[in-house]
Amino acid sequence: MTDPALTIEPTLTDELRDWLTARLRYPVLAVITDQGGPSQSVMWFALDPEQSDTILMNTKVGRAKERYLRRDPRVSLCFEEELHWIALRGRVDLDDDPERALRDIRSLAERYGDDPDDFNGQRRVTIRLRVEKVVRHE
Repeated sequence: MTDPALTIEPTLTDELRDWLTARLRYPVLAVITDQGGPSQSVMWFALDPEQSDTILMNTKVGRAKERYLRRDPRVSLCFEEELHWIALRGRVDLDDDPERALRDIRSLAERYGDDPDDFNGQRRVTIRLRVEKVVRHE
């Protein structure tokens, strides 16, 4: 590796999970479009309480992001704090259970200070990112 400020780890550590949740963060999700280029979205997220290597996000059914993820599940999720950043790379599974997805977005809305009722009646899908690589820049 040519940059001494970079480190690579295979999974989320407890210390990193603590950093991710120490304050409210808005990571950027990068997905691969059907033309092969990147598409980025600012996301709400939560840590999966049952799987320590998994990040939960959510999107509305029918959005381009959902279509891209169904075609190619490889993603990167980047968190920053000034010049310090962490990129989580991995693959996603989409959870199409409508009741669970609505519960998940309502929980995310509460976490981020939005009104959970704004999502009632929407068709949602939960994005489950299984982290395969952690790239850190200190």
